[in-house]
Amino acid sequence: MKTNSHFPTPAVQPSLRRRALLLSLPLLAAGSRAWSQAPEPKLGTPGKDAGWIPTPAGMVEAMLAMARVSKSDLVVDLGSGDGRIPILAAKLFGARALGVELNADLVAYSDQAAAKEGVADRVKFVRGDIFETDFSSATVVTLFMPPAVLQRLRPKLLDMKPGTRILSYLFAMDDWEPDEWAFTDGMHGMLWIVPAKVGGAWQISTGGPNPESHTVRLEQRFQRITGHLLFGTAPLPLFDARLDGDRVRFTALAGQRRFDFSGSVAGNSMAGRLHVTGEPQREWRATRI
Repeated sequence: MKTNSHFPTPAVQPSLRRRALLLSLPLLAAGSRAWSQAPEPKLGTPGKDAGWIPTPAGMVEAMLAMARVSKSDLVVDLGSGDGRIPILAAKLFGARALGVELNADLVAYSDQAAAKEGVADRVKFVRGDIFETDFSSATVVTLFMPPAVLQRLRPKLLDMKPGTRILSYLFAMDDWEPDEWAFTDGMHGMLWIVPAKVGGAWQISTGGPNPESHTVRLEQRFQRITGHLLFGTAPLPLFDARLDGDRVRFTALAGQRRFDFSGSVAGNSMAGRLHVTGEPQREWRATRI
């Protein structure tokens, strides 16, 4: 499993407390009436976009760990069912969490489950349609939806803030390749990191005692980028080019000189560090043209 350096590193082994909580999660789907007045969820309960089938608790933890969820995150679960993903995000990782669910009985059940698990101060459930709910403030979005629904959601997900992490259990998003996978008990979950939008032409200026100016033309397909750096009038192909949220890197060769650009994207500007063979590192900036 690869690691993205700008995310905090998660604990690898769950504590005994985590194991106890995971063992108790089936009670969310078949809990005692003694603590829950809301109707108990029924497997396969039909919904507008998908029927209710819970994500296994072990996979929930594996996916949240893969996304490096922490107390600074807001996790939004679209189609939250019995509430287990928001509850685990708060209970195990200290995150704030929001569940969006159209079924009123499941919302009531989830509210009571959050109170029972002691996380009602950090977890909220709302009744709503996932296509009509504003979840743009999320830093992590979790999904267990069929491919047709994911395809409809994809444009909205790609318009979220670069660096937002998207998690899906079982189902992929067509030609948008996952950045990372998690496997447990023969099942899999996937992670995507929303990439910044960098396609087009950029004017680069470098610092240092001998400043230079170049134009770079980028073509983007999700987190994959290709393109050319214009070195004078010579178009130099880029290699090792990659987007990781708002982080960007690319390399070009001009004779014996290797140009390694790395930095961050903020709207119509980029900035970072440039390493050129045999020269001290220097800063670079770029603006979209």
